[in-house]
Parts: sequence; structure tokens; C-alpha cells
Amino acid sequence: MIKLKKMITDPTQTSDDDKKRKKHSIEMEMVILESDHKKLVAQKTALEAEIRKLKYDEERIRVTLDEKKKELESATYTLSQNEEESGRLKKQLNLVI
Repeated sequence: MIKLKKMITDPTQTSDDDKKRKKHSIEMEMVILESDHKKLVAQKTALEAEIRKLKYDEERIRVTLDEKKKELESATYTLSQNEEESGRLKKQLNLVI
């Protein structure tokens, strides 16, 4: 005949197991948070670099735009001068004919 022994559980053992599980769970959460933190720091750094580049590009574009506006003003002025000269020459031609 087989006798079954009652398993006596030690309440301090259960409490220690619970503490170990809780400690392990908290440590896992900390590792996850640290990993997320590193990812966010990397993302922040990348965004800051991208913003700096875009500001540089923006300034370069602004300078180029200003140069093109000056060229347009100059071309418009020259065109106006040429039209006036053309009109003057047409009048002179009409007087000669």
C-alpha cells in the first residue's frame, strides 16, 4: 500500500517565491524601459540633426531665392530699356522714311 504524504508548504517559501517573481518582473520592466529610452534618445538625436540640416537648406534656398529675385529685377529692367530703345529706333526709322 502506498502512503501519500501531505505536502506541507512553507509560507515563507511562498513569500520568497512571490518576491523573486515580483523582482524579476520589475527588472524586466526596467530593461524594457531602458531599451525604449535608448530608442527615443536615438530618435531625438536623429530628428535634431534633420532639423539642423533643413534649417541649413532653408537658409541656402533663401539666399538662392534672393539672388534669383535680383536677377529677375535686372532682366525686367533690361527688357524695359530694350523696349524703350526699340520704340525710339522705330520712330527714327519712320522719320527717315
